[in-house]
Amino acid sequence: MVKLFVCQVCGEPYLGANIDDCPFCGAPKKYLNKIEDYSKLWDVELTPQEKTDMKDTLNLEINAAAYYKKVSKANEKYSKMDRLFKQFARVEEEHAEVAAKFLGVEEPELKGEDPKGSPQKDLERTKELENTAVGKYRKFLKNASSTKVKKFYDALIHAEQGHAQIASDDLK
Repeated sequence: MVKLFVCQVCGEPYLGANIDDCPFCGAPKKYLNKIEDYSKLWDVELTPQEKTDMKDTLNLEINAAAYYKKVSKANEKYSKMDRLFKQFARVEEEHAEVAAKFLGVEEPELKGEDPKGSPQKDLERTKELENTAVGKYRKFLKNASSTKVKKFYDALIHAEQGHAQIASDDLK
C-alpha cells in the first residue's frame, strides 16, 4: 500500500510502500516519517559554533552542486555519467537548501569549480569532495549541541559516504 511520507531532513514528500533512503537528500530511511509525525528540522536557533559550521556546510554543498551540474552537462546527454552527476547535483542542492534554511538565508547562486576533463578525473574529484565533506561533517556533528543539527549532520554523513562509495565503485 502506497503511503505519504515526509523526509524530516529536507522536508520533501515521498509516496511509496517501501521506504529506502530519501530520494531527494539521501537521508537514511529512519528520517522518512509519516506526514503526521513531520516537523521542520531547521526550526532551531543555532549556537555561534553551529552557525559557523552551517555556513561552511552551505559553501561546501554549493560548490559540490555546481561542480556536479557542470560535470553532468560535460557528458553525453542521458549517459551514465550525465545521470549520475545530475543526481549528485540534485542531492547536494537539497543539502544546500536545508543549510540555508537553518541559517535563515536565501540559497546562494551555484558557483563551483569546472570539470576535470575526463570521467575518471571527475570521479576522483568526487571522492575527494565527498570524503572531505564527511570529515568536516563528523567534526560539525561533534560540535553540535542541538538534536536537530545533529540529525542533519548524521544524514549528510550518510549521503556523502554513499556518493564517495559510488565514485569509488565506478573507478574500479
